[in-house]
Amino acid sequence: MCVRAIDAAIEQSTTARGYDGHVRPQTTEAQDPTTRRPRSARAPLGGIPTGWRDRLLRFHLPLAVGSIAMLLLFMTLPAFDPLAYVRADMGGHAALPRPLDIGAGESSPRQPGAVGAMDHGATQTAPSGDHGGSRTPAPTAHAGTAGSSSTGHASGTTPGGAHGTEQTGQMDAGAITDERAKSRLDQRITVATGYVATGLLAFTLLVGPANLLLRRRNPISSYLRRDAGMWTAGFSIVHVFFGLQVHSAGQLSGFLAYFVAADGTPLLNSFGLGNWTGLLAIVIVAGLLSISSDLALRILKAPTWKWLQRLNYATFALVVFHAFFYGALLRVTSPFTLLLLLSVFAVLAGQAIGIWLWRRRHRPTPALTAF
Repeated sequence: MCVRAIDAAIEQSTTARGYDGHVRPQTTEAQDPTTRRPRSARAPLGGIPTGWRDRLLRFHLPLAVGSIAMLLLFMTLPAFDPLAYVRADMGGHAALPRPLDIGAGESSPRQPGAVGAMDHGATQTAPSGDHGGSRTPAPTAHAGTAGSSSTGHASGTTPGGAHGTEQTGQMDAGAITDERAKSRLDQRITVATGYVATGLLAFTLLVGPANLLLRRRNPISSYLRRDAGMWTAGFSIVHVFFGLQVHSAGQLSGFLAYFVAADGTPLLNSFGLGNWTGLLAIVIVAGLLSISSDLALRILKAPTWKWLQRLNYATFALVVFHAFFYGALLRVTSPFTLLLLLSVFAVLAGQAIGIWLWRRRHRPTPALTAF
């Protein structure tokens, strides 16, 4: 007992643990309280910032530049055009995603960058009980059908296809084209921001294993991991906002159609399951963002705070299911699907290696076991 008390006193005198969970050596190298083996004195990835200005330059600026660069690539390169690949049938009743039957008029996906008649959310006509803003009438429903005749400039009647109605038809066709282009842009932004957020989320789950693999300290709270989580939350919110524009145009009734069928029951087809998993993910992300501060760490204490932060693993799983129900695996040649699979593999491999290294590092020595 005396030896253990002396060891505890030495441990307290040689290390100091702040509210942020970092173990800071004072006079000698810190030791693990279980194994008494020296901990690595190397700082965690990114180091420990000295203040907000240092934190902005060290973490937020690189994260912002990298994220925006990824977003621009996803928005501009033709290979990342989501309309160039097989699309999932959002109006079906199956729980598993199925490819959209485009029809005989357009039996194969368009080439990247091409614009056709089946742009998502613009002319995807659906039954009366279908979901959201995909119930958009076909262009032919707008021109020349408002009436069969009108009064001419002089006397008599003017046929419905005369000059005045032709102008109205041209205006309606132009409005439809603009709406189609806006919907296409909204969809590209939605997909691009979603995959940027997924990449950042995977990055937050790889910081800890990387610290262990590089024999760096792996503190309870890492500023690099925390700031990357903030950017994940930001892109997730943008993803949700533009996703609502694609199907619901910001209308409350359209928003409810993401989750509830016309008869009031929960929507449990692939479209509904994709939205339910996405909703749970954004709720967890918002909750984690609200406690990503030193103040929350001091109030909640380290064990509770860390337990809540581990919900990040559930968030990643929900995001993967969200992409699956939206038909990611139907587009096996899409670079977005390849990035998703790469992220899943990297996270699983990183966590497996991290668990193995942590157990190896914290394994009691035979001498201590005998004592």
